[in-house]
Amino acid sequence: MPSFAASCVGVACGTGWPGCARAWVSRRRPPRIRASSGDNDMYYYWNTGSWDDFADSFNLVWLFSESIQGAADFHELMRTARHIRPGNVDDWYSGFGRIGDHVKRLADQAAAGGHDTTASECYLRAFSYYRAAELRLPGKDARKLPMYYRAIACWQAGITRSPQPHEDVKIAFDGIELAGHFFAPRARIFRDPPPCIVFLSGADALPEENFFRGVQYITARGVACLVFNGPGQGSTIRLLNRPTIPDYERPVSAAVDYLMTRRDIDHDRIGLLGVSMAGYYAPRAACFEHRFKACVAWGGLYNILEDLYLYYPPIRKQLQWIGGCQSDEEARAYYAKFTLQGLLPRIRCPVLITHGIWDTKVPLSSAQRTFDELAVKDKELRLYDDVEGGAEHCNIENWVQVIPYQVDWLIDRLR
Repeated sequence: MPSFAASCVGVACGTGWPGCARAWVSRRRPPRIRASSGDNDMYYYWNTGSWDDFADSFNLVWLFSESIQGAADFHELMRTARHIRPGNVDDWYSGFGRIGDHVKRLADQAAAGGHDTTASECYLRAFSYYRAAELRLPGKDARKLPMYYRAIACWQAGITRSPQPHEDVKIAFDGIELAGHFFAPRARIFRDPPPCIVFLSGADALPEENFFRGVQYITARGVACLVFNGPGQGSTIRLLNRPTIPDYERPVSAAVDYLMTRRDIDHDRIGLLGVSMAGYYAPRAACFEHRFKACVAWGGLYNILEDLYLYYPPIRKQLQWIGGCQSDEEARAYYAKFTLQGLLPRIRCPVLITHGIWDTKVPLSSAQRTFDELAVKDKELRLYDDVEGGAEHCNIENWVQVIPYQVDWLIDRLR
């Protein structure tokens, strides 16, 4: 399979095969919905040829990737998946709810016996399973909020028993408070006070999930990390009914304002990392918030309407919900406002964009356009292919390489 050469200025691909990024930007492989097996079979655990099958298989692989950082166990996932019929939301909900209940019982038993480490590990896995259960439910489904509460209760029980220093925080924004978490460094590497990375989630994701998507890599390297429920996400959409907004620099700047009140981080060494839909949020914020010293878009997203809503059909209902939209027509009009067009030259800090060349959710052209319109000299578009691994959305099949690369890149610019 063709790859992209590091000889393209600012563009790198780990395999280093001859080629040119621009030559492939406009070429999109057809959606990988097929009846026969072949490359990347992990995305076809369910394979009747529907988009729903791909979405469910993708979500399963996402949990596989998070399992490296303690979110799940491979065998628990496989035992759950084998009882889920293709495209069956009720099977998905009940299956992950059931494994969540089982692992929570193990956690409760361990806690009662004074085994806090075991209890922490089990509670955190139960959190992930309950979150997975509610993930597939429509926003207004009556089962969604109770399952969310179960997930958060397990998160709190797990993180308070973990070795990771953790603090629940509140960020004042637009007349409300955005709930978040501050994670102190687990290792003393930098001079005091240490740098801090603001880590943004995507779509309706929970900021707690970022603990399994890079927070532990960050704190192990001597850097603090802040995550929070932005508009359209986590508790902000579920409990406060505040939808996502195009001008995401506003809540992000509020988060930086909060960090300025802390004495345990270096106010002059703050980085920004955004994953998935936050591949739009993070660059957008960096266009206006110049207190960031570096920015990573973990999946470049230039235009949410064209490059996500229209490009990836399974996400449309979810985006309608988090955008407060009542119809497809309303969502299309609303998400047309979510674009980086004309803004990227405002960014002053170094920028890294990581992207999979066969990303099924966001086309490579979206990352390329974001990269091309950046005016800063220190910019990089790091591409991952099938040979190296990480060709899919947010490089989910190669986090063991991608996450350290991104975190180290940020840290190099926060020294």
